[in-house]
Amino acid sequence: MTKFRGMALPVCIGSLLVLCPPLAKARADVPAENPCLACHEPLTKSFGTTAHGKAMQFQAGRFQGDCQVCHGDATAHMESADPAKIQNPAKLSAVEASETCLKCHQTAKHQMFWRGSQHDLAGNSCVSCHSVHHAKSAASLLKARTQGEVCFTCHQNIRKAQLQRSTHLFRDEHLRTRLECASCHNVHGTQTEKLIAANSINEKCYSCHADKRGPFLWEHPPAKENCIVCHSPHGSNQPKLLAMRTPMLCQSCHIQGRHQTVAGRPNAVFVINRQCLNCHPQVHGSNHPSGVILQR
Repeated sequence: MTKFRGMALPVCIGSLLVLCPPLAKARADVPAENPCLACHEPLTKSFGTTAHGKAMQFQAGRFQGDCQVCHGDATAHMESADPAKIQNPAKLSAVEASETCLKCHQTAKHQMFWRGSQHDLAGNSCVSCHSVHHAKSAASLLKARTQGEVCFTCHQNIRKAQLQRSTHLFRDEHLRTRLECASCHNVHGTQTEKLIAANSINEKCYSCHADKRGPFLWEHPPAKENCIVCHSPHGSNQPKLLAMRTPMLCQSCHIQGRHQTVAGRPNAVFVINRQCLNCHPQVHGSNHPSGVILQR
C-alpha cells in the first residue's frame, strides 16, 4: 500500500498543475496585458460587450485596460488562486464598494451627489442595483431587465401603480414602460426631496406639462405650491392621477365657501354629489379676465 501512495502523490500534484493555470506556467494564448484570461476567459469575454468593456476595448488586437482597476492588486491571487486574495466589490461593505466605482464615476453628472444621498445613507452601494459582469440590462448595467424591476425590489408600495387606472408607468403596444423611474428621479442623489431630478417637484412636472406652468392672471395657490398636493405622481385609481375624487379633494381645503355640499343649505341641490370641475375647470390657473374663481 505504501508503494501505491508514493505513486499517487506525484500524479495528484501533476493534475493540479494542469487544471489550475495560476499554479502552472502561463498559457501561450493568453495576452500578457490581461493574464486574468487564463482562468476567467468566459467572464472577460462577456465583459467586453458591456459599457465598461467597450471603454477598455481591444485596439489593434491588444487589450486596453486592467481588471485591477476594480479588483485591486492581483499578484497574490494569481500566485495562489485563492479567491480571498482578490478584491471583489460585491463582497465589500457598501461604502467600500461605492468608493471603488466612484474612482471613475464621482465627477459624472448623475453620480456627483451620491455621497450622503438617501440611497447611500440607507446602506446601498453601486452593486445593489448594478452588476458589472452579470448585468441583465445593457442600459446602465442593471441587475434586472428594467429600471422598475430594480426599484420595486425595495419600493414595493410603488409597484401597484402599474396596475392603477391612472398611472405614469403606462406601457406602449410592446408592453414597454414609456416612462421609467429615472425619468423623474436621479437615484444617485440630488439636492431635491424625493431624489427629484430637478430643482423642485413642480419644475420636473413642468418639463412635460408645460401648459400648467403659467404664469396665470388668476393663480390657484396649491397648484403653484406643489403638484402633489392634488396629484399622486406614481398612480391613482382616480382620473388624472388625482389623490382622491372631487369634490372630496377640493373640500380638503375649501371647507367653507359660498355653496357647501351640506343638505338643506341654499343651492345644495346643485352641488351635492356633483363635480367641482363642472363649474371650475381651470384648476391650475386662468388667464381669462373673468376667471377669478377659475371658471374659464
